Amino acid sequence: MPDINQKLDLLYDLLVDNLETFLSELKDLILNPHQIANTNKFASLISELKNPKLINPLLEKISLGEKRDVWLTDFIYAAIQLLDESSESDSFDCPENLIVKLEDWILNNKGELSWKAANLLKFCESESAEKIQLKKLEERGDFFLTYVECIIGLWRNNKGKYETLFEQIANDETRDEKLREFCSANIKK
Repeated sequence: MPDINQKLDLLYDLLVDNLETFLSELKDLILNPHQIANTNKFASLISELKNPKLINPLLEKISLGEKRDVWLTDFIYAAIQLLDESSESDSFDCPENLIVKLEDWILNNKGELSWKAANLLKFCESESAEKIQLKKLEERGDFFLTYVECIIGLWRNNKGKYETLFEQIANDETRDEKLREFCSANIKK
């Protein structure tokens, strides 16, 4: 194991002297995930770098993904983390096919993929995203965090428009208790 000075030299070389080259290599890996031995570790690394220049290649690759791709949920996680840390001055492009893919994964799946797709969708401000979130909220039976992400997306983009809906969910005894509590706690904010 290298000593701390060797690690510092390596980090300096990558993150200071050769940052653009390093980012370019990371972008190439994002677009070719079959070259990555452990996409979970890779996604964690991408997230920790907090570099918004990696958002667009992630979104591009996700928009081309299929639910069977082993890297997909890891890349969605990394994109969510980077988007969550980005500032308003950071811009990203929502590939045309991304909303279509997210819609399929949210409405036709349950569990982790649906939840992460809903989490990513909340960053897309569009009428299509709003319709998907509302449609998902009409159903029951998925992981409650999937519904929470849909609510957060609606709040982010149009809170006043949906306050009545959030109150209805908070008072609907057929809904998951945690979801109802979430809505109740946040209606007052």
